[in-house]
Amino acid sequence: MDEAPLLWALVKFAWLGLVYWLGLGVAVVAHELGHAVMALLVTRQKVSLQVGQPAAGREGSIFTLGRLELRLSPRRFRYGFTRYDRAAESRARQTWVALAGPAASLLGCGLLAALATNTLVGSGWWILWLGLFVSHFRILIVSVWPLEYRPQGAEGEVWLSDSLDIWRMWRK
Repeated sequence: MDEAPLLWALVKFAWLGLVYWLGLGVAVVAHELGHAVMALLVTRQKVSLQVGQPAAGREGSIFTLGRLELRLSPRRFRYGFTRYDRAAESRARQTWVALAGPAASLLGCGLLAALATNTLVGSGWWILWLGLFVSHFRILIVSVWPLEYRPQGAEGEVWLSDSLDIWRMWRK
């Protein structure tokens, strides 16, 4: 029995898993950039975007572009947030900012689906586009599904999904 096809299939599966895992960081950055760009467009405030959680006593990598401060850390890179002074803005502006993250994730899903459907199925490129698509889709689902979560653990800050944030904002 020839073991090569099975081995090759396992290599492709491992490649897909690696792309998905690393793609989560890419998808979180894209999602948070959606929020940050919209916040920069509809407010006149400084906007802080953070992906990952630096270790205690460290700041991670910090980049500043005009009013945007970008903080990146590989630790807990599956989580991110965009901050600005929400109390200073109307609910309508806050809603536009909240909707921009899922919109960026949806745009990423569409682009990656188009790339995957126009690539030879099973090729390395197809696996890359598929893994990144699944990463973006996961971030989209988590942002649209109404849920609370604590990325820092049981004692940490409560984060709301974008849809739950909008729901509670307009329920007041």
